[in-house]
Amino acid sequence: MRTFAILLCCLICACAGDEDIRDYYYPVRELTEGLVYEYENTGNFDPAPYEYWYYLGIDQDSALYLSSTRYADGMTPVQVATERVRNDGVYLQKLTVYPPDTGGIRQQTEADILYDRTFPFYPADERATGYRVRFTPPGNPDAENYVSLNRYYRGDTTLEVMGETYEGVVFDLQGEVSLRDLREGDISPTFSGYEIYARDIGLVEYRRDLGAGGVAGGKLVRRIDMAEFIAAPKQ
Repeated sequence: MRTFAILLCCLICACAGDEDIRDYYYPVRELTEGLVYEYENTGNFDPAPYEYWYYLGIDQDSALYLSSTRYADGMTPVQVATERVRNDGVYLQKLTVYPPDTGGIRQQTEADILYDRTFPFYPADERATGYRVRFTPPGNPDAENYVSLNRYYRGDTTLEVMGETYEGVVFDLQGEVSLRDLREGDISPTFSGYEIYARDIGLVEYRRDLGAGGVAGGKLVRRIDMAEFIAAPKQ
């Protein structure tokens, strides 16, 4: 009995000592009315000066979810995701993308989720973090697109966001965007980069080096409600 008590005490102390970074993920319970995050473009891959994401927290049937929608060209959705918040991290539940067809018209496309743990609350648990998804590009049923992203926890930091200083955590990124086409063959370009998440805000800065394709990057410059986003002129 004494041996069991000592072992139990050790386990409790070990769990208590694990770093918990859930406060650096999006404040889902505070986003039940929804907010648009506006990111200033710091890369050269996309010519648009700003990138817009709408985040909405959903508390449903004793479960907590985050819905995220990325907009382009005004109010046109290009990606919609639903993630579930669990005790140990965040898991991708559904992903819809809107790639253009051969005529340039965006088509709603459901992605298959092959790996789903997108954000860890205990980064020392040594489990893989990121995602891997697959979808068929519009107009080409013989092809498949795969997108993979791995997040590696680097540590904590401080940074200035929207004129204030915040505590943050940094993840290094490694990823791949591949096309498998029975007619044209396969291509699998890779990318690297980093993400910074700030306490009580979520993602505030990112960079993805796409090699010859350029650099994709952004930094959060403001958060506004949806009504203000709809009314504001888009750049």
